Amino acid sequence: MEKKNYTVAVDLGCSSVVVAVGEKTPEGLLDVACVVTKPVEGVNAGRIENIELVSRAIREAVSEAEQQLGIRITEAYAGISGDFVRCARHTDHVFVYDPQNGVNQKDVDALFDRMRNVQAPDDETIMERVPQNYMVDDNQEVRNPVGSFGKKLSSTFNFILCLKTPMQRLDMALKRLGIKMLGVMSDALATPEAVLLPDEKEEGVAVVDVGGGVTDVTVYYRNVVRYVASIPMGASAINRDIRTMSVPEKHVESLKQKYGSAVAELAPEDKLIRVNGRTAREAKDILLRNLATVIEARATDIAEFVQQEIKDSGYAGKLAYGIVLTGGSAKLKDLDELFRRVTGMDVRVAVPETGITGESKEKVADAAFSTAVGILLKGAELGGCAVIEHPAAPRSEPHRPFTPPQPAAGGFKAPQPRAAQPYTPPVPASEPDSGVPAGAEAAGRPDEERADEPPVIEPKRSRNWGAIFQKTFDKINKSFSAAEDEEI
Repeated sequence: MEKKNYTVAVDLGCSSVVVAVGEKTPEGLLDVACVVTKPVEGVNAGRIENIELVSRAIREAVSEAEQQLGIRITEAYAGISGDFVRCARHTDHVFVYDPQNGVNQKDVDALFDRMRNVQAPDDETIMERVPQNYMVDDNQEVRNPVGSFGKKLSSTFNFILCLKTPMQRLDMALKRLGIKMLGVMSDALATPEAVLLPDEKEEGVAVVDVGGGVTDVTVYYRNVVRYVASIPMGASAINRDIRTMSVPEKHVESLKQKYGSAVAELAPEDKLIRVNGRTAREAKDILLRNLATVIEARATDIAEFVQQEIKDSGYAGKLAYGIVLTGGSAKLKDLDELFRRVTGMDVRVAVPETGITGESKEKVADAAFSTAVGILLKGAELGGCAVIEHPAAPRSEPHRPFTPPQPAAGGFKAPQPRAAQPYTPPVPASEPDSGVPAGAEAAGRPDEERADEPPVIEPKRSRNWGAIFQKTFDKINKSFSAAEDEEI
């Protein structure tokens, strides 16, 4: 029997955890062997706040996947998302070693070496470095600089950063189950791999992944990731607003998915739905128009934040393919129409379909699986995960007591996969951009004007999300003073 070369992905969201297992076919596509989802508690806006609850949910999902495939999972790739993930731009340059013969690959490598010396703030780690453009002699932008004539080669890089503590907790949750985290990647970089078509990446598109507690935004242009952002607001915020209509928590999600709409004027004006309470006497009738009014207020807030992030990227006017909406909460009725109205852009709702087999498309035909499939695709490129085939006993509860892992000197670094190669970003299309003046020691020809200290990326400027949430809640109360008053 041929041994399987599986890749395992763990997508930990705020309301559910998805574990997916797949392997590459000889044709280079990914065959998804199984995908399992379980509800999870103890995660708030992407941050693990209760390790016991999270570990238990992951164990349940992993155990079911193991039973389906007859394996024991010992390694996995994981994704991470939250407003603690961000991007920051930095510009640097080297002097061309042999200007008479033009820029060669060694000059490009020297520029990459300089970018590797850029340091993150003490509480963050750099997850990925993505070149945005190349420029020769500060005035000539080129798609591929090799062969161009000039004395100086410069580039702006996009650094994807993440706070160390959330990464450490994710690693801890997997280690409690005896699973080694081969790598951790930003959900905002993984999700597009499963839903975008080549033309969308080239001509410009924004991927909006609406989850339970976080909405990720990823901007692509000329086949390069130009911008990523995470908004700590998702379906759970909408659910909290519905709860203000005196709807029992256990009925909120089903009520929203079955009868809700993100556009109030598209909901029936006089149709009622009965919601059961603790007793038959406490059952109440809710107007669907009122339900949609509450949903629209918060969904509009999310759409406006997304629109602002797209504007902040600097590519709002260049996204020919508009917005690709995905994630578990993208299934909310009329959410795509709301985004069209708020942003004025084309919008389509996407499920995983890129890079996977036809049979796999049927297994994962749900927008909630986009991130897990994206992690699988990126993980498969790095190398498979070690599994034990036909284990003698089912997975047991983690042993106690547990000693949390200690970060290595210089901060947390996720374990590297055995088959992974040194990261070599693709040569991007040229695009004008501004950046921070360089300050690191030259890696190519000597540059005596530079300082000895390596540059450090500026710390993140945080928003007062608590005030934003309250402002939106006040807006709901103002436009819809009391849902009960209008019920019949």
